[in-house]
Amino acid sequence: MTSATNVIRFPSSPTADESTHAGAHRHIGREFLAQPAQPSHFVQFYEEEETLFEMVSEFFVPGLRAGDRLLVIATQAHRDGFMRRLGASGSDTAVKSGQLTLLDARETLSKFMVDGMPDPDRFRSVVAGLISSVKRGHPEACLRAYGEMVDLLWRDGHSDAAIRLEELWNDAGQEHSFALFCAYTVGNFYKEGNGSRFFDVCRNHTHVIPTESFTRAKTLEKEIAHRTELEEALRGALRKRAQVEEDLRECLRREQDARAEAEAAIQFRELFVGMLGHDLRNPLNTMLNTGRLLLMRNEVVPEGRGRVERLIASGVRMQRMIEQLLDLTRARLAGGIIVNRTFQDADPIVAKIVSETRIAHDGREVTYLRQGDCWASIDADRFEQIASNLIGNAITHGSADKPVRVMLSGGALAVQLSVQNSGEPIDAQLLPHIFDPFARGEQPKGRSDGLGLGLFIAERIAAAHGGGIDVSSSTDTGTIFEATIPKHERPHK
Repeated sequence: MTSATNVIRFPSSPTADESTHAGAHRHIGREFLAQPAQPSHFVQFYEEEETLFEMVSEFFVPGLRAGDRLLVIATQAHRDGFMRRLGASGSDTAVKSGQLTLLDARETLSKFMVDGMPDPDRFRSVVAGLISSVKRGHPEACLRAYGEMVDLLWRDGHSDAAIRLEELWNDAGQEHSFALFCAYTVGNFYKEGNGSRFFDVCRNHTHVIPTESFTRAKTLEKEIAHRTELEEALRGALRKRAQVEEDLRECLRREQDARAEAEAAIQFRELFVGMLGHDLRNPLNTMLNTGRLLLMRNEVVPEGRGRVERLIASGVRMQRMIEQLLDLTRARLAGGIIVNRTFQDADPIVAKIVSETRIAHDGREVTYLRQGDCWASIDADRFEQIASNLIGNAITHGSADKPVRVMLSGGALAVQLSVQNSGEPIDAQLLPHIFDPFARGEQPKGRSDGLGLGLFIAERIAAAHGGGIDVSSSTDTGTIFEATIPKHERPHK
């Protein structure tokens, strides 16, 4: 019955992650207590009595349910603890029916002790009588027994008697089939000279259930090993993260350097364009003034008059482009377009641009409607640019056989200039960039009078007035630009 000793471990609180480690051992231990081998003789070392009560309960509850015969030989305090634990499983009914027999450990021990040692003959007689009594009427039933007489002997300082009693229990196991659960408080083995006897106790049992602290230590050992692995993995991850962060910082530095170079290049380009436009304006004005003076004084032969007029028209186009370049430079490099506002009626300004557009585009229909009070604090020249750019854009991109509709309306707080044209709507992908410099989109065939800066400049002028320009475009409504300029109050005289 003691040819081999197995250690059964019961981890205290296994986690889900320990299902293949301590959790598996816990399952094996509980399974052994629920269905112990017949015969078997195992021992529980415990530090706290609640642990003992729990283990004995797990040993007896399955037996109660299976109809096994149960025998408890323990102190009164321990019998009370067992009954408290077994109460919900019907222990009182089991006692009344004879399935569960409760005996006092010291009283039973006294029946076979002679001169401080267990007498083998008396022991066999007592055990045979107990087994016969417990199994009366149920000879085929399994027997589960718990005893702590050996623990009492050890506590009283009779370790030799305790070892001898364990040996007698093993002999009894050869004659009778039962599963015997013994228990020792681990404090028995802290005394000097008792440590070596601990191994004698283990050798006299088929299975050994270690103490709670031993189990917790094993669980802690595994947890420490697992945590060490996690910490090493974390350090590796942190090293990788540090490398990634350094790579990102290097990429950011390169991106910032590239952006700085690009911004410097753009600034230089725009500054160069502004300087070029400024320097070109004077010789161009000289050319235009000379051409106009020749026509006014009739100093051109009749057959050359048309050529001078074309020269002047081309110069005017060039002048318009130069003005756009200068406005671009002012908007991007000089802190924005400067406006000098005065309180005036915006209607004559828009009416003038509409009239000039009709003359310049004789075959196009341009309608104009004014509504409400259109007085506002505006820069007349700059507001004229807004109207000219928006109406010119509508003429350029609208359907030639459909009218361009211009409306100026005044409200309590703002003046709004709306310009609508029919035709193909603006591509939805271009709309968010419609006011970007040089964002021209699909251009119609033929010459263009600008550089693709008209809408950008118009929007910047509106912003300089504290307003803005909105755009919408669809097949049903066409394309509509709406410039909104705050009125501000009339200056006090």
